[in-house]
Amino acid sequence: MSDQVILTAIDGSQNALVAAAVAARFSRLLGMHLGLVTALHIPGDPLGFGAALFSSGLTDRLLAEARLEAESNLCAVAARIAEHCGIPLPEYFLLEGAPEQEIPRLVQSNPEVSMVVLGQRGFGTESKPKGLPHLLGGLGAKLSLTLSVPVLLVPPDMNLDQLCAPICDTDQDKGVR
Repeated sequence: MSDQVILTAIDGSQNALVAAAVAARFSRLLGMHLGLVTALHIPGDPLGFGAALFSSGLTDRLLAEARLEAESNLCAVAARIAEHCGIPLPEYFLLEGAPEQEIPRLVQSNPEVSMVVLGQRGFGTESKPKGLPHLLGGLGAKLSLTLSVPVLLVPPDMNLDQLCAPICDTDQDKGVR
């Protein structure tokens, strides 16, 4: 197996699971490792009322809770991929900060990353398509302009029959072909 890594972004959306299935398929076909990445971004003003209303303790607590949930989600997705896709257990990266800033830093600091795969519509745009930026996905558009490796955007209506479909939630797959 090669030391090269295909990195896929996991944000909790159904489209991220579809993208993970695509990335798993590519990693198996190309003999590469699979890496899962999640970026935790807790704004200094989480509810939009002004930063003065929130102590650093509240922000730290929100970040700690988000970290636990993200680690649990990444572990679950990694286990499902390993079980259903016939590849070794993927490694995962948990980043702190805005994904459009942290993922490029991760790619730049890891020369073995040779491709990034993400859902065309992530958690923030899954239910509200509006114009070209949302069709590309905000994060996908930004990463495709800033990364020095190929970025593959996976549409939400991807045909799952050719992929590792069991990693996706069957209850939510009704709208996915």
